[in-house]
Amino acid sequence: MIQNLILRVKRRETPFARLAYRVAKRARTFEMPAPRAIFLPVWYAHHAIVNGWRWITRAFYFQPMFRARCERVGKNLHVDLGAPYVYGDIRIRIGDNVRMSAVSSFVSTSAGQAPLLEIGSDTYLGGRFVVSVGSRVSIGSHVLISDSVVISDNPGHPLDAMKRRTQGVDRDQIKPITIGDDVWIGRDCKIMPGVTIGEGSVIGTGSVVTKDIPPYSLAIGTPAKVVRDLRPAVPSIVAAA
Repeated sequence: MIQNLILRVKRRETPFARLAYRVAKRARTFEMPAPRAIFLPVWYAHHAIVNGWRWITRAFYFQPMFRARCERVGKNLHVDLGAPYVYGDIRIRIGDNVRMSAVSSFVSTSAGQAPLLEIGSDTYLGGRFVVSVGSRVSIGSHVLISDSVVISDNPGHPLDAMKRRTQGVDRDQIKPITIGDDVWIGRDCKIMPGVTIGEGSVIGTGSVVTKDIPPYSLAIGTPAKVVRDLRPAVPSIVAAA
C-alpha cells in the first residue's frame, strides 16, 4: 500500500500527488539558516567536545592498553582513533615519536616462531595499514607509509591446493622484510616476502614490490621497477650517510 502511494506521488497522477511531490522535493532541498553568531560557537563547541573525548580515550585507555601489549615502546607514541588490531603471538617493538592509525592490523602466522615487528623512530603508519609477520618485518626510522598498505613476509597460504585444506603457511615460504630509513611508501602498495627496500627510496602508489629496491630509488608498477635515481634530489642526506 505504501509502495503504491509512493509510486503515485512520483508519477504525479493526481492533484494531491503533484502537491505531495512538490512538498517532498522542497523538503529534500531544505537548508536551515545558519547565522554565524549562533552556529560558529556551536561548531567550535562541537569540535572541542569531540576532540577532547578523543584525547581522553586515547591517553587514558587505548594507548596504554596498546603499549602494554607491545614488547617495547619509545616515548611520544601517538595512536589515533583507538588501538590497532593485534592478533597472534607477534612481538612489537616501537621507537620514539611514532604516529599510527588505530584502523590498522598487526598479525602473526601460526607457522612463525617468535615473529617480530620492528618500527623505528619518527615513523608514520597510515590508516588501514596491515602487516603480517611470520619471522621478521623491520621498518626503519623516518619512514612514511600511506593508507591501505599491506606488508607481509609470507604468502598467507601454501601454493599447493591440498595443503591449503589442512595447514597454513609453509615455514620455508616465510622470508623477512626490511624497509630502510627515510622510505616513503605510497597508498595501496603491497610489499611481498623477502623484500628489502633501501633507505631513501620511494614506492609509487599502487605498486607491488616483489624484489629488492636499491637505496634512493623511485620504483613504481606491478611488479615495481626502478624508474629514477633519487640521489641527486637528496644531497644532504647522502652526504650525511
